[in-house]
Amino acid sequence: MSEPGPPAQMGGGRSAASPAASAMELEMSETLLGEGRAPAKVILVGEHAVVYGQPAIALPVPGLEARARVFAIAAGPTRLLAQFPSAESRPPLELDLLAAADDEPLAAAARAALRYAGRTERTPWRIELTSQVPSGRGLGSSAAVAAAVVRAVGAAAEQDWDAQTVADLALEGERRAHGRPSGIDNTVVAFGRPIRFQQGRAEPLVVGAPLCFLVADSGRRGATSELVARVREASEARPGTYAGWFARIGQLVDDAATAIARGNASRLGRLMDLDHLILQAMRVSTPELDALVAAARGAGARGAKLAGSGGGGAIIALVDADGAAAVRAALIGAGAVDLIQVDLSATGADADADRVSAAPGAPGGPA
Repeated sequence: MSEPGPPAQMGGGRSAASPAASAMELEMSETLLGEGRAPAKVILVGEHAVVYGQPAIALPVPGLEARARVFAIAAGPTRLLAQFPSAESRPPLELDLLAAADDEPLAAAARAALRYAGRTERTPWRIELTSQVPSGRGLGSSAAVAAAVVRAVGAAAEQDWDAQTVADLALEGERRAHGRPSGIDNTVVAFGRPIRFQQGRAEPLVVGAPLCFLVADSGRRGATSELVARVREASEARPGTYAGWFARIGQLVDDAATAIARGNASRLGRLMDLDHLILQAMRVSTPELDALVAAARGAGARGAKLAGSGGGGAIIALVDADGAAAVRAALIGAGAVDLIQVDLSATGADADADRVSAAPGAPGGPA
């Protein structure tokens, strides 16, 4: 996501149409038209290779979400006000959709949704966005905010868009944020369920037995677009090597889907470990991520690997439910600044997530 400009005065509902109106007058005159939400995500297996046509498995993380609301205002143009996780110390972002740059991700997603709904950037609406999803952690921040905005615009226009439509429209924001995204992030956050994704097609994941994962934030930001570009450059310099790695990751994904369907946690953990080895060979891991992976395995995790593009961000560990506390403690000891537990039920329908604060003052934790 592009860097925001000077801090905007978010206030109690500031509107460009009535600069002299009081906050109370604005609140009384504005009507809530629609609301949309979207969760964070985590890639279980298949990072980077998915950009080159290989499959990947992704899970929603309902414990973290973005929320958008659309209000009717006195006059256009459409405005978008965004607030980000407090721990990031990012100023609020205020956009006039008529004037916003073409490469602004949130503006691109909002414009795509407005046009699909038969509206324009002159529609007298204010979109308010808040997000709990930290950026630069491989958790799909840009996809979650885009999907939430798209859903809210659809609701405001009284249109019932299916998950695929939301995913397609949110992809406009992802293209501005990441250049050449695979489409997996916007798809999993739009569908809100575990999926196997390949070349734009998503299939629901069958889960044969309950599975428990811990996602640990290293505290170091990663830049997806930069990591994807770095891998692309390396693959062009060593095409044979990288083609082999991508194909191997694709096979790991298919094997992982089979293991999940059969409820074979031991097999899934080994496949996660193998995937991490290949990502290390691609040089997208970091010492911090490797330390978290080692700590999780040492504390009894069945498998662990980096999650996302790498260069920072998070790791994901597969744990036994009764051993989660030990792995959690080990990850905190190894430097994790935030932890999220993601539980998959055996129904294959949903993922449930509980956020666990690593320490006072950690992102999302107690102040």
